[in-house]
Amino acid sequence: MSQPTPLVQPLLLQFQQLFFISKIVGVLPQDLDKFRHKNMLEKSRNGMFYMLGVLSVYVVLYNLLIYSFGEEDRTLKASQSTLTFVIGLFLTYIGLIMMATDQLTALFNQGQLGELYERIRVVDERLYREECLLDNSCIAKRIRIMLIMTFIFEISILVATYINLVDYTQWLSLLWIVSAVPTFINTLDKIWFAVSLYALKERFEAINATLEDLVMEHEKYKTWLSGNDATTATVGNRTTDHPPQSSPPPQYDSNLEYLYKELGGIDVGSLRGSGSKNRNKVAPIAHSMNSFGESIPTPYKPQRMNTNPMINMAHESELSNATKVEEKLNNLCQVHDEICEIGKAMNGLWSYPILSLMAYGFLIFTAQLYFLYCATQFQSIPSLFRSAKNPFITVIVLVYTSGKCIYLIYLSWKTSLASKRTGISLHKCGVVADDNLLYEIVNHLSLKLLNHSVDFSACGFFTLDMETLYGVSGGITSYLIILIQFNLAAQQAKDAIQSFNSFNDTAGFVGAATEMDNESSTLYDMVTTTMMSPTY
Repeated sequence: MSQPTPLVQPLLLQFQQLFFISKIVGVLPQDLDKFRHKNMLEKSRNGMFYMLGVLSVYVVLYNLLIYSFGEEDRTLKASQSTLTFVIGLFLTYIGLIMMATDQLTALFNQGQLGELYERIRVVDERLYREECLLDNSCIAKRIRIMLIMTFIFEISILVATYINLVDYTQWLSLLWIVSAVPTFINTLDKIWFAVSLYALKERFEAINATLEDLVMEHEKYKTWLSGNDATTATVGNRTTDHPPQSSPPPQYDSNLEYLYKELGGIDVGSLRGSGSKNRNKVAPIAHSMNSFGESIPTPYKPQRMNTNPMINMAHESELSNATKVEEKLNNLCQVHDEICEIGKAMNGLWSYPILSLMAYGFLIFTAQLYFLYCATQFQSIPSLFRSAKNPFITVIVLVYTSGKCIYLIYLSWKTSLASKRTGISLHKCGVVADDNLLYEIVNHLSLKLLNHSVDFSACGFFTLDMETLYGVSGGITSYLIILIQFNLAAQQAKDAIQSFNSFNDTAGFVGAATEMDNESSTLYDMVTTTMMSPTY
């Protein structure tokens, strides 16, 4: 039995390129064949073993990289302050921790991730029934742009660092490629979250646009009604004493020729113009008195509002019938609630990866600027942060790292605002309709929307909004100043100790020389005394 044809295309159809790249590098463990033929994310045991094997290889290669490039790190504690050594030691493994968090989280949530996109497909079908059309083609374009930018940043940082700051004459220098693996895998994982979040925002905005269309349609309908009412009132209020000047004169009717003669005594033939080519074209002058001596109004033709009959036609607004629009508003609010629940589920699936990314971004941004300061002071820095020796490479690293964090925060904030804006659009429907029954419906549904707002957070520690971004920026500045102050204090203390040791050495040499002089003087006195003493 054949399956029914879906009403809408699944969202995962736009994730083809992203899924294949993620599958190769070990970001997702889902089955490849099921995704290729059914556009579904399903569990795969082989994919799970492949992902664990890839993770193990990455961990081994990363530790080999640290060991191969750790010659500078072994002398770092002796040559620099303990603070720089501890920061470098901790941050050396922060990238590996972030990568492992992304892969293990994807491994544990592989079943829930497939259910999440299936719920999005069901939501799209419900929106389609309510005439809310979505264009998912922009999602595929967005994925391509993000993939291209990821490759550009990763390759730029890797190649620039390898050429300028790595001794590429040794074959072990090829292990430097492994240094780009954690950030690349993390970026691919966050592209999944960012694009899915953008898809939810588009669905919120589609609901809001539908409600706004209802408001605009009803406003046009009310304008059309008021225009007809004004036309009717104008026609009804016209006086008989002053006919409108723009009305055309009455046309002459030849069948009423005898009546014109009887009432006005006018020779119609003279008005016609005998032998004229324009017969029956000139209308007679209407008499102002009837047969009873009363004035009669001059007949006139009402002026048309518009010559195009289609302009005066207007479809009835849905908001004009509360019982008819109640079902549609209720369905839209139910879909809104379902999208909010999907957003909460999505936030739960990516809570730990987002927390690790934000921690990584905060620490790396602060450390990269701190190591840049150390490099300008000709101080040694950890081997994996040698990109800080070059300001141009440092700028690329900071833009790449901060760009991921800022974009996720901004997109989460915009999605949350789009979900809360639905209540405003719903109340506009009640205001423009000005109907008591519709007011009750809107108030009831708005309470449901108020209780189903969605906010995104990193494991509940902080909310992903612009206020958090402002706080993180201030924290980076504060900690950077503190680190630089500690570094200055450590360098001053080290210089003081070196000066004191140098002074002690100098004093020791001086004391030794003085002692030798004293000993020479004593020996000279003894010899002199011996030679000068008389002998018996």
